Amino acid sequence: MSETNDISMMLGEIRGELKGINKRLDKVDSMDKRLRSVERKSAVNGAISGGAVSVGLFIISESVKAAFKTHGS
Repeated sequence: MSETNDISMMLGEIRGELKGINKRLDKVDSMDKRLRSVERKSAVNGAISGGAVSVGLFIISESVKAAFKTHGS
């Protein structure tokens, strides 16, 4: 009987540990979802700002070209 009780106690401890691990995994999953959302927003913001910078540089370069053309003539 003592051996059966020991095994039952060990199984109870294992079940408790597994429940704790499951709770931690649930927490990690929720953090992963939030992180994916932040990464997605960062990618969109990066694309928008990159596009704005390239348009701005195009406008500046065309302005400089136009200024040199008028002064060169």
